[in-house]
Amino acid sequence: MRRIVNPQQNRLFDSFNPVLTTQTQKLLLDDWPGVFRHVILELMPVEQLGSHLHATMGRPSKELYSMAGLLLLMELMDWTKQEAMYEYCFNMAVHYALNLEPVAQDLSVPTLDRYIVRFEEEELASKVMHDVSVHLIKLLDIKIDQQRLDSTHVFSNMASFGRTRLMGVAIKRFLTQVNKHDPAGYGSLDEQLRRRYAPSVHQLFGDTGKDSKSRNVLRQQVAEDMYALIKRFAEDPKHSGRSTYKAMERIFYEQCKVHEEIVEVKNKPGGNIIQNPSDLDATRDGHKGPGYQAQIAETCNPENEVQLVTCAIPQTAAEPDSNAPSEVLEDLKESELLPDQLLTDTLYNSDANVELAKDYGVELVGPTPSGPSDKEAIDQLNIDDFNIDEATEEILCCPAGHAPQSSVHDSQTGKTRTIMPESACGQCDYLEECPVNKGRAGYHVNFSVSSKSSYSLSVHNHI
Repeated sequence: MRRIVNPQQNRLFDSFNPVLTTQTQKLLLDDWPGVFRHVILELMPVEQLGSHLHATMGRPSKELYSMAGLLLLMELMDWTKQEAMYEYCFNMAVHYALNLEPVAQDLSVPTLDRYIVRFEEEELASKVMHDVSVHLIKLLDIKIDQQRLDSTHVFSNMASFGRTRLMGVAIKRFLTQVNKHDPAGYGSLDEQLRRRYAPSVHQLFGDTGKDSKSRNVLRQQVAEDMYALIKRFAEDPKHSGRSTYKAMERIFYEQCKVHEEIVEVKNKPGGNIIQNPSDLDATRDGHKGPGYQAQIAETCNPENEVQLVTCAIPQTAAEPDSNAPSEVLEDLKESELLPDQLLTDTLYNSDANVELAKDYGVELVGPTPSGPSDKEAIDQLNIDDFNIDEATEEILCCPAGHAPQSSVHDSQTGKTRTIMPESACGQCDYLEECPVNKGRAGYHVNFSVSSKSSYSLSVHNHI
């Protein structure tokens, strides 16, 4: 049963009066708990959060405004789940902020986990970001005409593996599942292979020499082991359907290639690859390392007493900044927060992005990027390298010869949206040079045809 207490509803008797003095209540009211309770809490998406609960029947839920507010405070204060539970149960300032009674509240980590899962499944974090930002900008009369855009790197809380250990750990995790669920199948594998991956993750390959020749020999052996396991269990649905098998298969084709049954480890697999089997979405930025990044736009008008974030879009670390303006501008448009000027650095300020910003009525301001060398211009693929049907303006195949999963032209907007199969792009040797980008819907690219019949590229990222 959904339990919802409107935080704006006046109480006949304030439950904080018997336990706090007038001065301490004023301190709470003037500090962040008062702002949170009287301004932010009412914006929490409680209807969506409790949509899976019956309106009147069953065991009452935790008060939904307080749970949604706790999840926001948990991120704001950088609390662990254990810390968030403790603050909810015993911290009177948190009780005031969340409109709870000033007594010990009851909350367990498993219950908190369930609400976190609901937030993730319903994608409520982005809604909270939007609603709170828009409300505060209006409330504080923030001028949004000038904004700046930049990305920030976010390191993933995961172990950092080299390429050999990454492949080895993926193999070990798969073999652990095979041994657990199919001892006979595990026993049928080569004994030396089983021995190589028997040690714990921390001790894996600990007996290997440190010189480069030994490391190269080991890396080749691990790659061949991985390919042998992929072939051995590919037709066995009880194993090929496991997440550990899929991770192993994906890592193999990101790190290696096969020609006439000869396995070759790629010299440069690129940055858009798995960094750890425990965090399949994290990729690598060539300068900042593995993890994620966020594209963040914020107000920067000097007349504002405070500046506020207007847009925050999470991405994997491998996403280039040059592709961000399209999604950022669309997000700002939906929030009705488009600026007159958007300040960026060089990577955002390509000619295509400047023209795209004009379509939104925004001036993109930043340093002019220097032109690529002739070699870079030749090596970099663009939309002209795709096979496009002149009549339908739909893509027939990519430069590597792969047919798209779908390619749909919108005659009203003049844009064609194409989605490529992950099985093709994820293993393609030309992915780094290709304008196709990976997003929430898979590998995709948008383009439009100008009046001069030359193709103008506009890639959109959705994480």
